[in-house]
Amino acid sequence: MVHWGMILSVGLCCLLIVIKKSEACAPTVSDEEETCLVGTTPYGTFSPAPGSTVVEGDTVTLTCKPYARLGGTVVTATCSSAGVLSSTSLCLPCPDTTWVYDRTTDRCFKAFDPTPVPGVCSEDVPCAGLAAQYGAPTALAYTLNFQALLDAALIGIDNSVADGHYHVGIGDPVVNDQYQLDDGTPVPLPSILPFFVPGEPGDSPANTVQQLFVGVFSGAIGFNDGSCVPVGVYGSICQIQLTP
Repeated sequence: MVHWGMILSVGLCCLLIVIKKSEACAPTVSDEEETCLVGTTPYGTFSPAPGSTVVEGDTVTLTCKPYARLGGTVVTATCSSAGVLSSTSLCLPCPDTTWVYDRTTDRCFKAFDPTPVPGVCSEDVPCAGLAAQYGAPTALAYTLNFQALLDAALIGIDNSVADGHYHVGIGDPVVNDQYQLDDGTPVPLPSILPFFVPGEPGDSPANTVQQLFVGVFSGAIGFNDGSCVPVGVYGSICQIQLTP
């Protein structure tokens, strides 16, 4: 049965459409919840996985990677009514403030005591064992950002690590003064010379010393060339490669 009230309502609605076509018969009220997109961070792992969406009120967890500041810490974020996740910014690069972060390579550098191996140049040994601890590739430190290596050496010296001299992954293994990083990247001589201590490098054309060290030499902080001595007392500047 059709009531007059229903006919009147439909008639008024249609009249509104005729008079003002840009308006609907009645406002639409949406009960759709806001959603948040789960993002990414190079220093932590999200759950749910990056690219997932969660609805308003749901939570997302971020677990800092072992090499990050506060490694292993779990942070919870909530999807807000504005469609954004609350802050999850605690996973900073490098394990703690004794490491130096190099933005040019996304690496962390730190000075370590030597790990002597009888009869062997053990410059890489202190660094090799760090990979399992931090869950990322590790190696003897190298970069074209020479100041970062100097900064890592200064922190090592301040904390009495080794004897204040440290191996780094830079040398001239083929031709004297033609330096390269351990990954083969050439080092322009004019770029590194200002970082040597006064009077260095001091090798002969025969290229008898093929490795670089960083530390305090004759009262000055900087690079020096030399040879790796088996069962030596020099420490090593090691690196963690945070992202590929």
